[in-house]
Amino acid sequence: MENKPQINDYLRTTDFPTIWCPGCGHGVILKSAIRAIAGLNLDKNDIIAVSGIGCSARTPAYGDFNCVQTTHGRAIAFATGLKVQRPDKHVIVFTGDGDCTAIGGNHFIHAARRNINMTVIVMNNWIYGMTGGQVSPATPTNKYSTTTPFGNLESDVDICGLAAAAGATYVARGSVYHVNQLSEVIAKGITHKGFSVIECLDVCPTAYGRKNNFREVTQMYEWLRDSCISVEKAKTMTAEELSDKKIIGVLKQVEKAEYVEKVEKLINEVKGKNKNDFHFLEVTPDEKAEAKEQLELRLSGSGGQGLILAGVLLGEAAIMAGKNAVHSQSYGTEARGGASRSEVIISDKDIDFPEVHNPDVLLVMTQQSCDKFAATVKAGGTILVDSTLVETVPEVNAKIYRLPITQIAIEEFKTAIVANVIAVGALAKITGIAPIAMLEKIVAARVPARTKETNIKALLRGYECAGQQE
Repeated sequence: MENKPQINDYLRTTDFPTIWCPGCGHGVILKSAIRAIAGLNLDKNDIIAVSGIGCSARTPAYGDFNCVQTTHGRAIAFATGLKVQRPDKHVIVFTGDGDCTAIGGNHFIHAARRNINMTVIVMNNWIYGMTGGQVSPATPTNKYSTTTPFGNLESDVDICGLAAAAGATYVARGSVYHVNQLSEVIAKGITHKGFSVIECLDVCPTAYGRKNNFREVTQMYEWLRDSCISVEKAKTMTAEELSDKKIIGVLKQVEKAEYVEKVEKLINEVKGKNKNDFHFLEVTPDEKAEAKEQLELRLSGSGGQGLILAGVLLGEAAIMAGKNAVHSQSYGTEARGGASRSEVIISDKDIDFPEVHNPDVLLVMTQQSCDKFAATVKAGGTILVDSTLVETVPEVNAKIYRLPITQIAIEEFKTAIVANVIAVGALAKITGIAPIAMLEKIVAARVPARTKETNIKALLRGYECAGQQE
């Protein structure tokens, strides 16, 4: 018989003792989770344990797994990204009642709705224990906290009921008194294919117990012993008999299509139908972009000039040419005529911050945008001016390219709508963001089929005009 791993095989024993208060139930939950994992004989390298902020957040760090501690309330959001990227891993989230159902409530609901394959262990100790003992969404009615000194007037959230209603396909509840049962429901949650939620009824002797007349830690565990009943027993009891009881066990388990599998299926379908889409284009060696550590661009003008699409085209071409790129946009309330700008950052390295403050390259397609942004360009930078619409450029330390972009569009292509693509061609020549051949592919994949030929000609015309000014 194969030897199964033991508890210590999954622990970072060098990190003990824990930071938790004496009597805290979090250690019981950690051990119950590890017993479940060991019982399933899972490879610890196949586990990603995720947490947010709070007393619960330390839990993954004591486990010898791949661990990620994230921001308050965002653990499930981070875990979603991890699962989509690594569907082969077991993603387990350890989160507190406040972390999960207050600031993280929307992430909780929508992850359940998607039915993404992860296990969420909600460590419900009825209170914000780490930050001062404030009331949480799970604090029972009339119970005390530092922020409800006269008793909590609100109803506590039914965590399992919320999860089930939102679409979670496995919902269970256990308690830190019923340790064997808790390990069992966690194990079932890990093996369930879909969004699994296990609410662990926990104890916080320091913040909750002292405020609510539990004089000894053991009293809190005894209260759980007397308050919790099994799902099977609950079926034989009346609503009145159940009014002060906590039902433990598997409350919901159904089969439903899993989110990541649906995403992968959709990707394969899209690949099959759109073989010429830029996402699936082959990149030849001559289409690789030249090395530039980082280049920041701001494209500015008014709504209706196609600046957002221009930014997208440049960013996508850079990515296909082997770069990293981010794109952001800003525009007024008007769909046409209001101020608009599109910003792109392109780099050979990771991009730490997505916003452009002082661009290396500025495109201005209205006088207003020129007056507003010309002074923001880095010393020695570049400004591309649509001289059809911009008459004057403030004195700045930058190289100025003046091209009658809109005039060319109207006179040569009989429509101002391709001015943005002419500008993209010019920017490609000026900056070397991506080879023009790559941009041709991107434009062909992005624009409507009936306008493809016109847009490619406009792109090449902009590239040619910029070259004539060098």
